[in-house]
Formats: sequence, structure tokens, C-alpha cells
Amino acid sequence: MIATIKAEWRKSRFRPAFLVATGIIAGITILIYLLSWYLALHPSAAGERAANILTLYPDQFVNFVMGAAFPVGAAVAIVVGALFAGGEFGWGTLKTMFTQRPGRLTVWAGRMVVFAAWMLILTVVLFGVGAAASVMVAAFQGYAIAWPAAIDLLKGVGAIWLIFGVNGAIGLALGVAIRQPAAALGIGLTYVLAVEIIAVRFINLINDGAYKWVTELFVNQNATALTQSFTSPAFGRSVAPAISAEHAVLVVAAWGIGLVVVAAGLLRLRDVT
Repeated sequence: MIATIKAEWRKSRFRPAFLVATGIIAGITILIYLLSWYLALHPSAAGERAANILTLYPDQFVNFVMGAAFPVGAAVAIVVGALFAGGEFGWGTLKTMFTQRPGRLTVWAGRMVVFAAWMLILTVVLFGVGAAASVMVAAFQGYAIAWPAAIDLLKGVGAIWLIFGVNGAIGLALGVAIRQPAAALGIGLTYVLAVEIIAVRFINLINDGAYKWVTELFVNQNATALTQSFTSPAFGRSVAPAISAEHAVLVVAAWGIGLVVVAAGLLRLRDVT
């Protein structure tokens, strides 16, 4: 297993998909901070501000970066997962890997460890860039720098790592099922950005919401609720999410594990050509 992880890391660390994804996450975070900063300092003619400058300071950066992480970050994770799993079929490298030791499931387990590490790297980049951007805003505004509690930071990192991981697993499972990356990432993005949203709205209308409990099992309904649980009075009045953070964590984790297991089963039982 350790040899497989080392080999996969050496192969993956310079892959354009991971490097570009890291740059996109950093760029999106900076862009959101800059746009929010501009809106906070330039109210409308009626004196209304589209953003509160207090949300841009370091003590709120954990809550603020949740908006940068989902859904754009989730879409990036799907693309990376589809390329990571589906690309091997197009290159024909799986046949070479599986003719060597160890077995298919060991190879897949090693690849999942590396993929989880990359999702953690994306998460750390998101929070690192967010923290740096918040310090820059505070310095320019002459605001005293104070940081959120360590436990809140750890919870935030864990939540985003979980969200990136489950959306990456969607891309992984589709890449293995379809055996090529382009269709996998297209279907994955369509599901996250359109299909699930439409399905939730339709189900909630049936019998005046009698089947709303079904929508509470959808992956990104729970991911949304999880990110919405990170807030503070600086963000204004907010409605408590219908799904609790504990429920969201369990459902999202179950989806992630289930998708990885299904993909492993397909890889184990099917011809890889």
C-alpha cells in the first residue's frame, strides 16, 4: 500500500489538473474578497451596502470562505475527480498498473489516499488564501487583527475537506463508470449545478412538501446546509438551515464512502479496457 501511495503521488503531483485546480481555488477566493471589499466601500445611491466590511476581517474569514468553497469549489472537485479517474482509461495506464503487483483494490485504495490528500491541499489553499486576504483588508482598513478560535478553524477545514471529497468522489465514480473523463465531468457538473436543484424543487412541491425528507438525503443539499451553519451576526440575519450540521456531516460522509466503494466494485469486476 505504501509503495502504491508513493508511486501515485509521484505520478500525480505534477498533473495539470491538480495544479490548475489549486490556482482556480486561490484565484476565486481572492476575487470574491476583492469584489466584496469594493461593494462594502461603495454603497448604492440609497446608502445600502451589498457587503458588510466586518465579514472581510480575519476573525470572520472561516465563515466567509464558505461562500468561495461551495458551489464553485465543489464543481472544481468534480472536474478533478473525473480527470483523475477517467483519464487513466484514455491513457491505457490501468492495464499496465493491474498487470503488476499489488491487486486492483490495493491500487485503488492507494489512489484514494492520494486523491484525499489533494482535496486537503485544495482546502488548505482556500483557507490560507482567505486568511491572507482578510489580513490585507484589515491592514488597509486599520482594523485590529484577531483570529477565530482554533476549534472553529478546524471545523471549517474539516467541513470543506468533506465537501470537496464527496464532490470529488462524484467525479471519480462517474469517471470509472463511463471510463472516460469528458462525459464524466459533464454529467457531474450538470448534476450538481442543475439536476439536483430541479429535483429538490419538484419533490418539495409534491403534496405540499410531504416528501421533503427525500431531499434531505441529497448530497449537495446537505453540503449547502453544512456551509450555512458557519455564520455570525456580522453576516446579518440568517435563517437556520432546515438540515442540522450533524445530519449533513453524516449524509455527506455516507455519500462519499458509498461512491468510492461503488467505483472500487466496478473497477474490480469489469474489464478496464
